[in-house]
Amino acid sequence: MSVRLLIVDDDERERIVLRYVLEQIKNVEIVGEAVHGLEALMLCQEKKVDLVFLDITMPEMGGLETAHKLQQLKEVPLFAFITVKKDMAVEAFELGALDYIVKPIEQNRIEQTIERARQHIGDWETIEEMVKNKLKERIDLILERYRNYELYSDKLPVREKGKISLLNQDDIVFCESQGKKVYICTCNEGFLSNYTLNELEKRLNSINFFRAHQAYIVNLNYIKEILNLGEGSYVLHLEKSDKNIILSRSKAKLLRRKLGI
Repeated sequence: MSVRLLIVDDDERERIVLRYVLEQIKNVEIVGEAVHGLEALMLCQEKKVDLVFLDITMPEMGGLETAHKLQQLKEVPLFAFITVKKDMAVEAFELGALDYIVKPIEQNRIEQTIERARQHIGDWETIEEMVKNKLKERIDLILERYRNYELYSDKLPVREKGKISLLNQDDIVFCESQGKKVYICTCNEGFLSNYTLNELEKRLNSINFFRAHQAYIVNLNYIKEILNLGEGSYVLHLEKSDKNIILSRSKAKLLRRKLGI
């Protein structure tokens, strides 16, 4: 794995020395050199950079400030300091530096830093691959569900006494299981249907409708208040209906999360 490097130092002699050392190391690509922090930031935006070797004492924008700015880029490179200063290592590592190398530099030490960078890059690539695979699994699952999903209009057809009534979902207040039938209460009237609650749960808009209990589906837009009966028991009071809807304990947390309370 080749590591792409950027050299940042305002001293040309120091850049020449570091470049020479780096050229002796295998699987290293020097993508550029910068004489100050602003130029380094521009190069990192233009090119793919894995590791930046930074001097600390530079005019206009010092190494520590440059490192802080590097971390704000869309693709954040690793960075290591190479400096004559011995007393700023703590600040450097607090910024997230990969290494703090005091001049004069030695090839063995530079090789160790590059190897650590290589390990980090390998870890990133492994994580990215895992994320890509997980995302692909999610997309495949969504597509599979979509292929198997039956699309219905917002109208709910209800057969009753030789006719079919088309109910607006927004007008449905609640649905209640009553033996072999399901009673559908709207703002104006009620209907006995041959649906099961499970069937209605699939057909009704899941954003507005909530399975509050084994026997009830309720339209969230018509909940007026939630009454706590104690010991985890609740009752829903509705607008447009005097019916009190029992909220099971297992559904209480789901409802609070759905309503943001």
